[in-house]
Amino acid sequence: MMRRFGGGNATMRRQHRVPVIPAVLALIALVRAGPAETPACKEDPRIVGQCFVVHGRLAVRANMRPYLWPVGTRRLLGIASPDGAIIMPAALQSLFAAHLERQAFGDFEVCPFTLQRPGIMQMVCIAAVTHLSVRGER
Repeated sequence: MMRRFGGGNATMRRQHRVPVIPAVLALIALVRAGPAETPACKEDPRIVGQCFVVHGRLAVRANMRPYLWPVGTRRLLGIASPDGAIIMPAALQSLFAAHLERQAFGDFEVCPFTLQRPGIMQMVCIAAVTHLSVRGER
């Protein structure tokens, strides 16, 4: 018996569809929430080096993840622990909670989860921020 691909019964196709939008929303909520017991940035045992201060711009990108651009460089620092949790001060989290288009400039104290390597994004957490200036207020 010959099998046809691409055609078939429309009822059968509808029965096997996966509800994509609810699955994507659940995944985003899970990633944003992170683990229940996330340690503070400086106390995290997964830190691989000394914390350092960088002057830069923090913004949330289209993939709903925050990135820190050190001013004057062509690099981006990813704000995420190895398990995907976003670790930053509560004041910064609330700043972006309702307005993802905001940008925060300041001096960020970051602690590295990965070593700095050319061409590869370094993952960090934010321990503190000073001299904060926010753009994109509404």
